Formats: sequence, C-alpha cells, structure tokens
Amino acid sequence: MSQSPLMDMKSNALYGLSIVPETLLATTVAANGLAIDCDNAIGSIHGLFSCGDVTGTPDSYSATCKLQESTDGSNSWTDLATQTSLVFTADSSAGIIRGVRTKRYVRTVITPAFVNGTTPTLPATAQVCGQKQIVS
Repeated sequence: MSQSPLMDMKSNALYGLSIVPETLLATTVAANGLAIDCDNAIGSIHGLFSCGDVTGTPDSYSATCKLQESTDGSNSWTDLATQTSLVFTADSSAGIIRGVRTKRYVRTVITPAFVNGTTPTLPATAQVCGQKQIVS
C-alpha cells in the first residue's frame, strides 16, 4: 500500500509562521504577516488563523482575515483572488482560509475593528501551510 505524501508531514508539508503568537491587534491597523516562500508548494495554500480573548471591553469587534501574495515577498501585495473568507467576532476563535496562489510569496493579514471600549486589543496568530512538491 502506498503512503500519502502528507503521512510524512515533516518532509512533505510547507509551513511558515506569518503572524507570531500573541501579536496584539489594536485600533483598525492591519497586522501584515511575514512573507512565506511557497515556491516549492503545489496545490492550494492555507492560512490558519486564531485569536484569543479581547481586552478593553469593547461593545463588539471583528477581525477580518485574508491571504495576500507577492512576486518578491516585499512589495506589491495583492489579495489571493480565489480565497475563502474568514471573520472572527468572538473570543478564542480559530479558522482556515484556502486559496490558490499565482505568485511565489504568501502572507497572512488580520484587520481588526472595535466598537467602543477602553483601548481594546485582540491577541492573534496566523500561519501559512501547503503541500510541498514531490520531486522524483
């Protein structure tokens, strides 16, 4: 019986930490993650997002998550045209976005929006993952 390439996650999964754990989102400033080199990836790219508990007692909040891509990993970032959508509106949430990239580098982006509160913040983190190409 042949083994699926993802049975060996260490050798066949592409994974990169884009927004480090406990990054504090505040105001409406987007948290732009680090560029992850996806040159050796095949198929869909996934963004794994999570957030903790909001502080500062806002009346409500949301955190809009997305994936962006770039040719050189530093300029001209554009949203992946094919990605699914993900918006958090509750504490301790997690979710996945899936999209197909057309450029080499991918990053995660989380944009918060708070209604009222006293200096509200939301801890968040995000990773990029996919499947590596298997070269015979």
